[in-house]
Amino acid sequence: MDRISLTGFVDFVLEAGAGGDADPLKERKGDSSPDYYHPLRDAIVTMHRESLLPATLDVVAAREPSEKKRRVFARVIEGYRRFLATGPMKWFEPPRTSYRMGAHDVDVNPELGLAIDETPHVIKMYFRGEPLTPRRTSVMLSLLAGRLGRICPGHVFGVLDVRHGKLHAVSTPEDRLSMLRAASGR
Repeated sequence: MDRISLTGFVDFVLEAGAGGDADPLKERKGDSSPDYYHPLRDAIVTMHRESLLPATLDVVAAREPSEKKRRVFARVIEGYRRFLATGPMKWFEPPRTSYRMGAHDVDVNPELGLAIDETPHVIKMYFRGEPLTPRRTSVMLSLLAGRLGRICPGHVFGVLDVRHGKLHAVSTPEDRLSMLRAASGR
């Protein structure tokens, strides 16, 4: 059984919907390229899990040997700080699940569980340089809420555009339905 990340599956859905002829799932199988943002993603999770100061993210950026990567990380950290300024946050372990889609298991793996102003939020972080489109946001939120909503009633599901510090969130079944409609173009 092949495993694919939520992000990889969303890429597949969006490419297939755009009339792409390649099979993105097969292209990603065995992809061993390291995640460019992995050190920063892990540092953000550790910062919240261990109640560290946001300055710990600057240390991660400074440790990068590549000047270009240090500049990119600094811009991403600046955006994340804007998100942190939106209100008090307290860490909880985010739920995870997977589900079978044909011959593949799709991992639904949000990185952050944060109680923001005492409301539990389950958040998938988006780091990429290309803009977070409404369609991508809709598909990601639909998958998060659809797969985790039953096991996490009362939680808000979100996609965080880390570079811009903007959280896109959905919490109710009605919101999920409108997200699915928007993703399908109806």
